[in-house]
Order: sequence, then C-alpha cells, then structure tokens
Amino acid sequence: MQATFETYWNYAQHVAHWTNALLAPPPPHVLQILAAANESQEIAKRFVNGFNNPPDYQEWFMDPDKAAAYLASVNL
Repeated sequence: MQATFETYWNYAQHVAHWTNALLAPPPPHVLQILAAANESQEIAKRFVNGFNNPPDYQEWFMDPDKAAAYLASVNL
C-alpha cells in the first residue's frame, strides 16, 4: 500500500498544491502571469494546459523566480 500511495502522491501533490494556490489570494508574480497571459497566446495556453498537467505549474507558476524567468523567455 505504501508504494501505491507514493506513486499516487507523486502526481497528486501537484494537484493539491495547485488547488491550494487557487484558494489563496494571488501573490504578485501570479498577477503578472495572468496579465501576461492576456497578451500572449503562448502563456495563456500553458496556463490552461496546466489543468491537465498540474506538475508543470511547479516549473513556472508557483515560484516567483521561475515565473520571472519564464516570462522573460516568452516574446511578448
């Protein structure tokens, strides 16, 4: 059972983290991402596709430094 749970949690932890992030007031970097998504189809698509792949949010959305690096890499 432990191995089964660990396999499950490897994915589900990202879902829980994402859900909790949506329940809290958005930090400044999230507001920047949402504003940029309004201007960039690429950012908007990545944001929406994250609902189908929550682990991706860890790579660019949850952390202010990763968000800044991602936004800097996208041509607006």
